[in-house]
Amino acid sequence: MTIDKLSIDEKIDLVKGMGSWHTNDLGGKLDSIHLSDGPHGLRAQAEDASGNNDSIPATCFPTASALACSFDTALVEEMASAIAKEAIEAGVSVILGPGVNIKRSPVCGRNFEYFSEDPYLAGKLATEYIKGIQKLGVGTSLKHFAANSQETHRMTSNSIVDERALREIYLRAFEIIVKAAKPATIMASYNLLNGLPACENKKLLTDILRGEWGYEGLVMSDWGACVDAAKCLAAGMDLDMPDSHGNHKEGILEALEDGSLPMEALNRAASNVIYLVNNYPAKVKDGLHNVSNSVLDEHYLLAKKISSECAVLLKNENALPLNNPTKVIVIGDLSRRMRIQGGGSSHINAAKTINILDALEKENIETVFIRGYDCGSKSLDALQKSDKKLIDEAINKLQNEIDKDPNIPILIFGGLTDNAEGEGYDRESFALPANQESLYKEIRKVTENVIFISFCGSPYDLSSIDYAKAILNMYLGGEAVAESCVDILVGKSNPSGRLAETWPNRVEDSPCFKNFGRNNTAVDDVL
Repeated sequence: MTIDKLSIDEKIDLVKGMGSWHTNDLGGKLDSIHLSDGPHGLRAQAEDASGNNDSIPATCFPTASALACSFDTALVEEMASAIAKEAIEAGVSVILGPGVNIKRSPVCGRNFEYFSEDPYLAGKLATEYIKGIQKLGVGTSLKHFAANSQETHRMTSNSIVDERALREIYLRAFEIIVKAAKPATIMASYNLLNGLPACENKKLLTDILRGEWGYEGLVMSDWGACVDAAKCLAAGMDLDMPDSHGNHKEGILEALEDGSLPMEALNRAASNVIYLVNNYPAKVKDGLHNVSNSVLDEHYLLAKKISSECAVLLKNENALPLNNPTKVIVIGDLSRRMRIQGGGSSHINAAKTINILDALEKENIETVFIRGYDCGSKSLDALQKSDKKLIDEAINKLQNEIDKDPNIPILIFGGLTDNAEGEGYDRESFALPANQESLYKEIRKVTENVIFISFCGSPYDLSSIDYAKAILNMYLGGEAVAESCVDILVGKSNPSGRLAETWPNRVEDSPCFKNFGRNNTAVDDVL
């Protein structure tokens, strides 16, 4: 199909989504392709899905915050290719990722989806991610373009960035990727950039992206980010997602009539949609398919390997690896209710996962489990209160076990829980949840001979557990992180990662502390 065969109404229909996840098929004249969330796995949903977690089973790989610690471009490409293979089996044409927004503050709730505070590192890793997916005929969507580095007021915040900071920090990763990897699509973000919504920002979408960088692919909106479709199309956006149910049609027709939206802009947008559909067709055409068990089993082992390559040993005073342990004490609810990924639009329905207790059992290591704190509360307030009953029970049980065997290894599993960080909100505190901090302070009164294993999407204050003889940071290591972690503890594999971001002692030490989040919508950043 070519653009000259379409009516104006059909062109307008083509530049808006169909349903939540598909491009418009114009009543059967054109294929409709499925766009699926990622980026650390396939979050493919049917149109009638009931929520974020209602998606087909897929491999949950380590999140970008973990993956970046590998500094391994070949590993990133290998993971991306595995995601593409699952997309092909499922009938998905475009993965909505990777995310390369700069980690401006350690308390951004969505930092787990982003690689680094370093635009060069983010650019290089994301380049290989895109190449790994697109070489198999699946498209990507580089996001969120641009200067979208906080979740507070994310749909209305105005990122005020001077030219030097914009070019050297917030656009640099995107520029590296666009020129080297040629992503099939780019996703324009919710926020305003220097007073203009990203989807309506001609300087961003046309002058810089297409004019300076030579980008030839499709630009889509983040879901619901297109407010005035005519202005967005005129600025350089091509596809409004999801389905606007005809709400923008009248405005587009009026803009065409008064000349504020040139017909050339509508033609460009419709042509880019046609090009995307023709160049990234689904390999299966009859709806969403499940990924085969053989592929999921193979990719579980890959996820385990990647997790070890990403794990960072922050401290070790001859405590690791453990010396052929037969019995260990395991403290912490996060050992039982594992946190393997972040929450929100990237939440993968992990095909297979086990917890730390089961992984230790597979190694024939007896465990004494001590809960210590509750990580499953849906209330953030509950996490900020000490649970005296749980703490007293933990200390009594710990003391009894130490009395029986003073040399028994003590493994504490803790960090940021699901409600402490996630998409749609920024963290209110740099500290650990108070119910964990209180526990660790009481443990110190009994013994300092402990090993702390950390799970998190971003940095936090480690001062309450800095007495530990070893600190192993697994970040959010994906569905195989428990087995990967145990392999590291017993010396079967090495924690091969290095930090890809700064861990400040205090949140006040981060450069943007005084103008991050807060209640106003203006976010200043200058060099």
